[in-house]
Amino acid sequence: MYLVDIPNARRGTIIDVRSSEEFLLGHAHRSVNIPWDMHMYYLSELAELPRPWIFVCNVGWRSGLVIHSLKTIGFTDLYNGGSWLSVLQQQEAMGDTLEPLTE
Repeated sequence: MYLVDIPNARRGTIIDVRSSEEFLLGHAHRSVNIPWDMHMYYLSELAELPRPWIFVCNVGWRSGLVIHSLKTIGFTDLYNGGSWLSVLQQQEAMGDTLEPLTE
């Protein structure tokens, strides 16, 4: 899925569900790291993040699992961004920076 196709994507949160080691090697701008196998332990923290939530990993498989899990317990406004690298490239093409957007 492309960021431009997600309503209010720039106001939402990119959640990288790769391991913390993978995240440290590279990640999309302004993304947060919640490893896929730990996401159920972070429900209260997730609930405080701005939506929409755009989940990324290496190719979209782990992020898809997290989205399915969260949908089954009632969360909405969730999107599978697929590859973190693809999202990073889209951010850079849109002129996105590391700085939070202000309006």
